[in-house]
Amino acid sequence: MNDYHTVIERLNLMPHPEGGYYRRNWQSAMKAEVIDSTGKVVHPLRSIGSSILYLLPSQEVCLWHKEACDEMWHFYQGSSLKMHLLNSVTGLSEQILGINLEQGELPQFIIPRGTWFCAEVVDEDSYSFCGCTLWPSFSYADFELAEESKLIDEFSAHKDLIKHIFAKKNQ
Repeated sequence: MNDYHTVIERLNLMPHPEGGYYRRNWQSAMKAEVIDSTGKVVHPLRSIGSSILYLLPSQEVCLWHKEACDEMWHFYQGSSLKMHLLNSVTGLSEQILGINLEQGELPQFIIPRGTWFCAEVVDEDSYSFCGCTLWPSFSYADFELAEESKLIDEFSAHKDLIKHIFAKKNQ
């Protein structure tokens, strides 16, 4: 299950800035402002949702990043994907995106807005093929790629994991 190049070629996936390969495959034609529970506009008028196809080879990582909107991940095929999530309220949590329900894997789950996260393919010499849907639609204005030193300053108790992900990116 290590020939992911065919998937990349057939689906016309491009390199992603956080690692892996992607292609946007949907963006809603509907538009809206997003207002929080206090009535504050948190996202100005734009498309209400978008999604991408995403493939991560086992020799790469999906780098630490966060979005200012909710993001749902969907598993399609390949190896399971280990997701590491960090936020100031709950600290570190991990979720395996996959179809082995008996082992606690989930075929889809939500990453709440403002949560730092990264991902690693579980099986060596493999890949994970999945998708991501965001509400409202993705915008680089909402995307933040982590800086190693700042993330360590904020979450010093998880320094080893943070360094592990950055080190794997630089291999």
